[in-house]
Amino acid sequence: MCKALVWTQTLIGFTIVTLGAPQLADRFSENWDGPSSAHFSVRTPAGARVLFNIAQPSNGDGRVLQLELPANPISGPGGGPEIQTRSRCLYGHFSTRLKTADSASQPKAGVVTGYFTYFNDGKDYNNNGLPDNSEIDFEWLAAQPEVVYMTLWTDYRDRDAAQRRVGRAVNLRTGQILYTCYFEGFGQCQPLSGAEAEPTAIAGMPGYNSAAGLYEYGFDWAPTGVTWWMTDPGTGRRLVLWDYRGPAARIPSVPAYFMTNVWYTSGWYPDGMPEAIERPVNPMSIFVDWTRYRPNSRSDRTESRQRGR
Repeated sequence: MCKALVWTQTLIGFTIVTLGAPQLADRFSENWDGPSSAHFSVRTPAGARVLFNIAQPSNGDGRVLQLELPANPISGPGGGPEIQTRSRCLYGHFSTRLKTADSASQPKAGVVTGYFTYFNDGKDYNNNGLPDNSEIDFEWLAAQPEVVYMTLWTDYRDRDAAQRRVGRAVNLRTGQILYTCYFEGFGQCQPLSGAEAEPTAIAGMPGYNSAAGLYEYGFDWAPTGVTWWMTDPGTGRRLVLWDYRGPAARIPSVPAYFMTNVWYTSGWYPDGMPEAIERPVNPMSIFVDWTRYRPNSRSDRTESRQRGR
């Protein structure tokens, strides 16, 4: 899997580097029912589109945000549309209701939907020998809409792909946990256990298809861990996908932008499907009903400001 190498190479070029303590985002709820957003900025490379206030009768208020990936895009996040908060966020509660890219018309298209936090300015704030990469991911591959990928990054160096991250993949249709690993390089899975691998069993959601409808997903970020979850539309209950509690060094502590995007990958494909990296021949879109952020206590925010990051 090499998607993160492409991601970091591309996104660093778009990162807003701030001097001194960053301006941290306040609590917000964006319903995407206006002509623009007070909370998010937009990036649209050639051919890509970000469309506000689009009618979609099947959702709550009937309006959504549409991010459209053009036909024949360049590889990497830089070739797809993206939204990013105007200010960085730290510990708190992040959630969204979205529908991922649908590749039913081209089943082997290499398209990624991403909903995540991200910041990497190339600096090594904790002096561990690698640039800090503050990133918490929810990701889906269009060729495999029943599987969700969750990743927690703390370090990444572009020139040799040296990294520190933990990740989990879950087939939500069956409830099967495909892996829960610590990585220092691509393909170098060190299986996790104990508090780093909870829960050890997840209830399946028969019929789950991330591209077939809008689902609510979220993650709660704290200094002691990150919990990924989603709402089961059948019961309305929260389904915990991964409640990660690990060493502090494996949990991001640098404020990051809250982002959503859709892009073409020429190198990341589902296990056993190496052919599923076809360049999309037609536009593909994701749809976002709403996006929300609520910061944790003021003490967490103050702690970050005192770090000067």
